[in-house]
Amino acid sequence: MSTRQSIVEAATALFSEHGYRGASVREVCSRAGASANAITYHFGSKEQLYRDILDSFASFQLEHAKTVLSADPKSQQEFVIRVELFFEQLLDAYLENRETLLIMFREFEQLLPYADDGVVGEMLNTSFAISEFIKRAMALGFVRADVDPDIVAGILMDRLLNQARFVHAHEMFFNTSTLDPEYRKYWVRATLQIIFDGINARDEPAA
Repeated sequence: MSTRQSIVEAATALFSEHGYRGASVREVCSRAGASANAITYHFGSKEQLYRDILDSFASFQLEHAKTVLSADPKSQQEFVIRVELFFEQLLDAYLENRETLLIMFREFEQLLPYADDGVVGEMLNTSFAISEFIKRAMALGFVRADVDPDIVAGILMDRLLNQARFVHAHEMFFNTSTLDPEYRKYWVRATLQIIFDGINARDEPAA
């Protein structure tokens, strides 16, 4: 592992545990096994390191949304498959990068003065990408005309984010969680089935 990557992993863990102010440069370098000036050398400053961690993850999730949801669905079945793929893969990413996700929650909840507007914007744009995909499916007749795409997108993102955020509590209280790959697949299917039952058009329009 490179020194730069070691710093990123150490900083992500410490920012997640203690917040931006509570994680010192010395602690980050010590945990990374790097010299005291390594952050300045590789990132320029602690603040830029913090922003790089968030920017990288925020950009990833937005690009994922664009890749999976960019083209118009050709059928209601394809619409369902695309949303399932988006939902499952993004949940995987959230669980694999849970510490970064917790830092992002801190950005939203505390509106920190050193928060990066770009990070918040890309998080919102991910939700907008879902909403736009639903709107296009609606125009093609695959989603009911009385559905509010923004509310559906918000529900989807809320479920994803909160499932990843509270996954350990879910494991503690219910003795299962989406950390288990098999349960994760079930959870995705069951959650989306509830949503699809509410938004899908009853009959697919004729070609």
